[in-house]
Amino acid sequence: MKKNLRIVSVAAAALLAVAPVAATAMPVNADTTATATATTTNKPTVDLSGAGSVSESKDTVKVTPSFTLNSATKSTPATLKGSIEASLNGTSVTADIADVAKDVTLKDDGGKTVYSYNEGEKKVDNNLSAVEAGKEYTMTLSGVGFSFGKANAGKTLTFKLPKNVKVNDTSNDVKVSLDQYGNATNLKFVISNIKAYDSANTNAVSFYDAKSGLVATQGSYMTLADENGNLNVNTLLKALNDKYEAMQFRNGNFATVTPSTTADDVKAELEKAGIKVSDDGSFEAPDTFTVTLNAKSDVNGKTGSLPVVVTVPNGKSTVVPSVAKTIMHNAYYYDKNAKRVGTDKVTRYNTVTVAMNTTKLANGVSYYEVIENGKATGKYINADNIDGTKRTLKHNAYVYKTSKKRANKVVLKKGTEVTTYGGSYKFKNGKKYYKIGADTKKTYVRVENFD
Repeated sequence: MKKNLRIVSVAAAALLAVAPVAATAMPVNADTTATATATTTNKPTVDLSGAGSVSESKDTVKVTPSFTLNSATKSTPATLKGSIEASLNGTSVTADIADVAKDVTLKDDGGKTVYSYNEGEKKVDNNLSAVEAGKEYTMTLSGVGFSFGKANAGKTLTFKLPKNVKVNDTSNDVKVSLDQYGNATNLKFVISNIKAYDSANTNAVSFYDAKSGLVATQGSYMTLADENGNLNVNTLLKALNDKYEAMQFRNGNFATVTPSTTADDVKAELEKAGIKVSDDGSFEAPDTFTVTLNAKSDVNGKTGSLPVVVTVPNGKSTVVPSVAKTIMHNAYYYDKNAKRVGTDKVTRYNTVTVAMNTTKLANGVSYYEVIENGKATGKYINADNIDGTKRTLKHNAYVYKTSKKRANKVVLKKGTEVTTYGGSYKFKNGKKYYKIGADTKKTYVRVENFD
């Protein structure tokens, strides 16, 4: 086996002494996020082995280094924080640079080193006090490693990088070869154009309606789909950026902040909502959906976000046909895997809006999906609590109100088909009863009469 690739704690301690940053997971798809931590196994810190076997020709690894460099003020020192986020096939991990790189160097635009750490020499050179707001710096990370698991041993994968990032002196789409363990090790990342933020400026970034000049906390936009019922991500994003401006107060005046939302960001948001986007950016337009605009100040790093509800009158209807039904037995919510969701429940005799038809979930039982505001919620209620289950009596049966009192003088005959609702109730006499009758009356039949 290959000798362990381990990011030693001394390196972490050195950089964290400058700016404490926790290595935490930052998800792309909340359903499939892994946490990156230092390891004592053969896996490098950036561990994407959870993505499984990948295609060399189709799959790309999106790698996004992120750094925040703040200049010093009279009361606070300069700080450097950073991480690398990597995602592949819906799996995403983020690791702090203190855990990722063996050697770290930060230089100004003149090539002068303002911070460095060398793992081999265990040497730290910290001159961050020289960092100046507004100036740009270059970060070099050496000895960076990625793990993709044994299933990808020997493959060559493509790393997709931001424009200001190079790996092993190559930019854009970089081909990286994996070893016999599925690892890529000793990579050198060079990140340029890291602008030092002004710590003294604490002003926020806000979005404004370009026409009215009013602050917008939630936007709205109406457009029409083309003759094929489609919209295009690029055209839509331009229209939204034209309607809403990001602004920040600086030096006594409001200044425009350049939007940071890209067409790829919009595509990812749409696809997360279940809207498929083609390679040219076109997609079948639903009648309503949301696009989030983001902007980040290059002065102090503050960010602003604006969710914009897009309405398309001639778009595909997203309203799910539904019907109101009465719950006949207390009902919990379940997810698509038939696992209970939280502890909330709908109490009996209340009305709930559900899909027109039932769906069989993983356990083979029929459920109704709950519909809210015309949208499917992904929450399900056991259909037995609504429609009931038809059962045949094996014995003549009385209908009870309580464990001691009958509800009426009716005698249900053996062989009669009776609809019961939900699970059984245990009465004070220790016997179990089913609720019968699609009403609020206290009408129960002993379970033993159906056995």
